Amino acid sequence: MALLPEIDEEKTIANVRDFFEHDFKRLQNMAHISYVSIKSPIISGMPTGSSVSNSNDDKLTNYSYARKTLDDIVRACEAMSFPYRDVLESRYFKGLSWMQVTERLGYSTSRGHQLINDSFLQFAEAFSDIYDYRVFK
Repeated sequence: MALLPEIDEEKTIANVRDFFEHDFKRLQNMAHISYVSIKSPIISGMPTGSSVSNSNDDKLTNYSYARKTLDDIVRACEAMSFPYRDVLESRYFKGLSWMQVTERLGYSTSRGHQLINDSFLQFAEAFSDIYDYRVFK
């Protein structure tokens, strides 16, 4: 019996890849959009037919959530070892293609592919206290 449960590497890699390819971009957009210019609410004595939620509060909440999550992602990446951290930073923070990442780090295509997958696995472990992308067998 193993001390820790076995990770399904293929599914974990797919989860982290999906996060970085879709959610990470969205978080970056949410954190840098200038729509958080809070205006003073207009208060009148007449009820209106608008929605129940406060859109300014929602915007600020979304912005704060995105900023906090991005900070957590940076901390998780900082906890990763070389070259795995460099792989993720080059691809998702600096916007390089996978080919550029492997060329920049001086690895062959097959070794680069292995490093990419290992980087996703390391990130899943480092980020698991915030959100767990790991899938167990």
